[in-house]
Amino acid sequence: MQEVLRRKEKLSIYLAKSSSSSDEKLIKLENAKNPVALQIKEGSATLYVKLDVPSKVPEWSQLLTANQDIPDGLFGKKSSVGAALIVRVHGRVFLLSFGTGYHLLRGDGIERDFGLRVTLNSVDPDKLRSLDKASYDSNPLNSRTQSTKDADVYELHIDSEMDLLYAVTGTSTISLFGETITGRDALTITPEMVLDDLPEILEQALRKYEAKLPLQFDWVDNINKVKNDETIAILELELDDNLSNPSRPSTIWIGEPEIVDWEGHAGYSFEKNKRSGRHPVLKLSHLKDYLSEHNLELTVNALKNIDVHVNDADYHSIKSWSAYRCIYAEISVGEERYILRNGIWYFINQDFVAKIDAYLADVKIYEHSLPTYFHDCESDYNIDASASDSSIELMDKKNIPIGGPYDKVEFCDLIKDRTDLIHVKYYRSSSTLSHLFAQGCVASEAFISDVDFRSRLNKRLPKKMMLSNPISRPDPQDYRIVFAIATDKNLPKDLPFFSKVTLKNSLKTLRALAFQVEIAKIDINSDLYLRKKFKPN
Repeated sequence: MQEVLRRKEKLSIYLAKSSSSSDEKLIKLENAKNPVALQIKEGSATLYVKLDVPSKVPEWSQLLTANQDIPDGLFGKKSSVGAALIVRVHGRVFLLSFGTGYHLLRGDGIERDFGLRVTLNSVDPDKLRSLDKASYDSNPLNSRTQSTKDADVYELHIDSEMDLLYAVTGTSTISLFGETITGRDALTITPEMVLDDLPEILEQALRKYEAKLPLQFDWVDNINKVKNDETIAILELELDDNLSNPSRPSTIWIGEPEIVDWEGHAGYSFEKNKRSGRHPVLKLSHLKDYLSEHNLELTVNALKNIDVHVNDADYHSIKSWSAYRCIYAEISVGEERYILRNGIWYFINQDFVAKIDAYLADVKIYEHSLPTYFHDCESDYNIDASASDSSIELMDKKNIPIGGPYDKVEFCDLIKDRTDLIHVKYYRSSSTLSHLFAQGCVASEAFISDVDFRSRLNKRLPKKMMLSNPISRPDPQDYRIVFAIATDKNLPKDLPFFSKVTLKNSLKTLRALAFQVEIAKIDINSDLYLRKKFKPN
């Protein structure tokens, strides 16, 4: 047998959820040529090549053809050809994609945290180059931070309480994996190897996947992936119930499950057909309309069987996800809290819940009662609240230019007794509360630190409340920030979990500035629920 020289090969390695999965459960066989069995040192390996008609043999095919009985023309001669390799070894099933071979994989059959967890256990935590993250908030933000030199995880700006980490690139500490390692769904490495080295590489990857995360990354497990099939089935039943109940607030929405290249992006469709309707942004209402046109109901099963296509300027599909992967949801089952992101259910670690609840345990409840809420909009409530109490001044809609990303902000909605800065919000969903807490932080910080802001603010303050000298820095201890929420919930105990996290972070910021911070519950007139389009959850 001819000796094969080792060379650096880029490997994208996935782990199948089940060790008993058949090839047809993992590979789109209808898009592949007949399988070819490869000889490998340990275990078994089956190669599937895409049906594309090629014009140039890709270089990576050398790894798979050396000393193998491969049919002539299997790879053709097109550099964009793709292949997928199924390797059964060490009691598990691994999939490797080459070129465009990832299109052959059935995404619902793979472990979506495999590459990430292997990487977190194999990367030098002080030598990271890139990370992708998504916030847990009701308006999740997908973002990527990159560094031109080695950095640690916090230099790459991640909030361990508010961000879900889903991809990391950095320097590998495992020589078998090569110099650089990237983890997302797949583990991407560039080792110097031949095909017979693959079982050893996969064994090491499996060990790292099953290992406990190191201390630097243990916060990743604040949110744990749900792996129990029965629990997932219960969560999907709950999701079905929420999808069919239009009276519930917006705890379910649709969005891109990962970062999208907007330069080559011309919209979304639910079919590959060039005549299919295109949408510039993803909205759940668009998906509902599509299902209605096809006499289908909005269910978990329908979501899993419909694709969302990213279209280029010529209306070609350049990327696609199942609609299920695009669904964002927050679901409670009893006392347990779960979130759905990128087709994966996560369980919020009870220790994390307890930590947040403990921080909020000493939040003071505002001692003054505020008028009952029976209004159709917050601005009407604020007007009536100020009219009913001579100690309350109206500040709602008196926006103050601030510059930068915030442009202009409301200082607060109401001021009571010259010192209590009250921010009012009728609770509909966690997104409304996030806005409330963010407004309180931004406005209060500007009040203390920005002379120009205070000067502009002073012109909008009631005469009896104007600052005698806006240039002089106010003493934050003389002021009280009050978050007033119209709700029938107990505060802060019954707030949605991620609203609690947002409140906790706002408290941390405001307390660091030396403000007093309190929370107020505004009672709601029972007749209001009959008029409101959305009812609190």
